[in-house]
Amino acid sequence: MTHPGRSVCMLFALLCSIPSVAQKADTAFISASAGRAQQLYTNAFQGQARLFNGTEYRLYQSRNDEFPLYLRDDWTNGAVLYDGEHYDNVSLVYDISTDKVVVEHMLNGAEIQLIAEKVSWFSMSGHTFVRIDGDKTNGVKSGFYDLLYDGPSKVYAKREKMLQESIESQVIVSRFEEKNHLYILRNGVFVPVKKKSSVLKVFSDRKSDVKSALNKSKIRFRKDREKAIVLAATFYDSPKN
Repeated sequence: MTHPGRSVCMLFALLCSIPSVAQKADTAFISASAGRAQQLYTNAFQGQARLFNGTEYRLYQSRNDEFPLYLRDDWTNGAVLYDGEHYDNVSLVYDISTDKVVVEHMLNGAEIQLIAEKVSWFSMSGHTFVRIDGDKTNGVKSGFYDLLYDGPSKVYAKREKMLQESIESQVIVSRFEEKNHLYILRNGVFVPVKKKSSVLKVFSDRKSDVKSALNKSKIRFRKDREKAIVLAATFYDSPKN
């Protein structure tokens, strides 16, 4: 992965070196500019200092092009609510093979694994993941869930990757198999839904109406389950005609 934080450090170092390479310029102006740059940089770091109190994250060593992160194998600009504090413009990745949220340290580019219990939610690439504490009553395990629909009938997706290894032509080949488990939250319980029939069962009191809405949308359930389930929940939550 590339390290944008290190680029920031290099930029700051360049700004601080300006007086030595431009001696004929207005030194007072340059000094003031460098001072402002240093203050901005210091404020930015101090504003995120509490975010870097996790543990070191050990990067997965890829054999080919496989990777355990969500969406892409690189840092993404996002936001996080951590230990009660809201942070924007955070360089982060989400390892869905271990359910870990990792941020990049602004100063040295170190990968810091956030303490899961302190992460209320984080957002990246148009997705918002919320921390859910699972127990025997709500039907899910503790972890981060992608909030797909935030209505009275909420829809969540649990993103996972499992490492698979095989031997092909006497060479170890590694792959990550991605799985997405979908849930509808109803009456405090996360109901797993996979087929259209399981969705209609959740909304049994308006089964025929929801089924009709899905058919009219022309969304192919098997091809785009997430979109179909969100549509079903949205329709169910809408006022009856």
